Amino acid sequence: MKTIRGKCALITGAAAGIGRGIALALAREGADLYLLDIDEAGLAAVAVEVTALGVLVHTDRCDLSQPSEITRATSAMLGRGFTPDILVNNAGLAYYGPTHLMTAAHWDRLMSVNLLAPIQLTQELLPTLKSRPEAHILNVCSISGLVAGGRFAAYHTSKFGLIGYTAALRAEYGRQGLGVSALCP
Repeated sequence: MKTIRGKCALITGAAAGIGRGIALALAREGADLYLLDIDEAGLAAVAVEVTALGVLVHTDRCDLSQPSEITRATSAMLGRGFTPDILVNNAGLAYYGPTHLMTAAHWDRLMSVNLLAPIQLTQELLPTLKSRPEAHILNVCSISGLVAGGRFAAYHTSKFGLIGYTAALRAEYGRQGLGVSALCP
């Protein structure tokens, strides 16, 4: 993407941490933002910071572990006339502990937020993104998607999967002009 000014970006996990940092960086470059997070207070605080940078911002509380919430949020965004050029799949959560103590509920929630939500968001927005010149998908994957360690099995699994999904998207759509990349902090 040559120019960010005037583009629109959807960022998940935007209320704090890396998501907040990406939101502020894109706002400084002139991108309008649509921010999703489960933390409404954090979203409101980031919205104040972003608005001070002179760009438009919309926020929406969204539990990314719930597919119906994702569909509702994307429909609301598109219904407001906000058409993303950039999709940043940043939201994530972790469970640290012995693998044998992880419950099915731990695995389900973690895989839903870290892997299945980015897949669903991409699926729902792919027709729109493909129609935008210089559109880009950024999946925040983590170094844990490249190098495994102990007591973090579900997180590693989800991030390895997201790296694989990113590579598959790039192979399928890269020649059509859609940028797809993984960020592994």
